[in-house]
Amino acid sequence: MTPEEREALLAGYALGTLSEPDARDAERLIRADDEAAAEYRAYSEIADLIALSVPLRRAEPRLRERVIEAARRGGRTWRSPARWRRYVPAVGLAAALAAVTVWAVSLQASLNTLHEDTKALAAIVEADAKRLDSIDRAAANVLQAESAGVQLETALRDQQALIAVQGDPAALRVPLQPTTAAHGATGEYLWSEANGAAVVLLQLLPPLPVGSTYLVVLEDALGQLSTANSFLPDLGGMAQFVLDREGGGSPRRLYVIASASGTMQGPIVLQADLASPSVVMP
Repeated sequence: MTPEEREALLAGYALGTLSEPDARDAERLIRADDEAAAEYRAYSEIADLIALSVPLRRAEPRLRERVIEAARRGGRTWRSPARWRRYVPAVGLAAALAAVTVWAVSLQASLNTLHEDTKALAAIVEADAKRLDSIDRAAANVLQAESAGVQLETALRDQQALIAVQGDPAALRVPLQPTTAAHGATGEYLWSEANGAAVVLLQLLPPLPVGSTYLVVLEDALGQLSTANSFLPDLGGMAQFVLDREGGGSPRRLYVIASASGTMQGPIVLQADLASPSVVMP
């Protein structure tokens, strides 16, 4: 047996492609020759890598059995001239197996690199998500702080206007007339030309059902109605606030309405004629 035939025999046995007679020859050679046994083990390692999956692993034992069964069904020996012409030369077979091994190792390295890159990308995305979430929370806190600042500034400005209008000796003071729905409520409308602001002072307003609110409604010279303020009195039925006189015009009449739906529908509690007021001197 030439070295080339010996190498082809061992390689074919490792691949499981030999017929039964050839396989017996290979087994006898391996048992009798330690060097042949070592070469067979090397070919077996390479043959196992050919059936790799991702990541690399040994081929399943049943896979080799199926390959051997298929080869045995062929019934030809590796020595037959027709079969031999179809064999890859031993050197070429070794080179092919080596190429497969290199490709398998390279594939595993690429997969490992891809896995590490994916982990790094996931960490970057997670860090960016946390950073954006932190920015969103900070922005929300800033907006809340700005909103609270605006509310505080408005409340402070209204308080200053309340003090200024009530302290203006030239302010126009108009008492609000109660209706049958007043139940003892009283009120006063004040307009300060010097401060350009109007104030409403209310006392003893009757409590409202849950979900209801009081509205201050203004009527202009054309009879158009507009809601100037909505409010709830304190537990003593008192309320005082700067009136939102829309457009800065001069209202003709003022109404305090107990509204169950937030609309102008509801009983009038207090009212005043601002065009021809009955002025109360301070």
